Amino acid sequence: MSAGKLKYTVIDYTILGVVAVVAGLIFYATWFIYYAAEAVGGKILARIVSYGLWFIGAPLAASMIRKPLSAFLGETLGALVETIIPTAGGFTNLIYGIAQGLASEAAYALFMYRRYDPYIGALAGAFAAFPCVALDAVLFGEIASPEVMTLWLIAAIVSGAIYGFVGSVVGFTVTKRKM
Repeated sequence: MSAGKLKYTVIDYTILGVVAVVAGLIFYATWFIYYAAEAVGGKILARIVSYGLWFIGAPLAASMIRKPLSAFLGETLGALVETIIPTAGGFTNLIYGIAQGLASEAAYALFMYRRYDPYIGALAGAFAAFPCVALDAVLFGEIASPEVMTLWLIAAIVSGAIYGFVGSVVGFTVTKRKM
């Protein structure tokens, strides 16, 4: 990774600001989606339907900016906006955003920041599931049998991969860049 790749422009910062607000509003709305899905089909359905929406800031920002740390910043700044709104998660939203942003950033780092396509966006979304489910257990006591925890993790991975893919496609579409 060269020093030049880390140089952010005013346009990059502007995109990050817009992504932060959009992601923060999506994260805010996701609380309602989560609770509605949980009421209808329990925690597994709630995770499949909603968790990837909480991971969408990273692939959205990364696909638009295509620079190291853009995934981390997109997710973390989105979580900061969600924290400010505020939502049911309160300050923990920022903790989740940092952890999920780091995990998502790892997907892009794994490919040496050479690929920002929707498949890597899906991977970034899937990677965010691991710290999310771990933080659910540590911060909110969302602990169950190993089988149920595995199902919750799989549901979060699937949701993250789907919405990570979608977030990347949206990012490419908005910036009109080639995938």
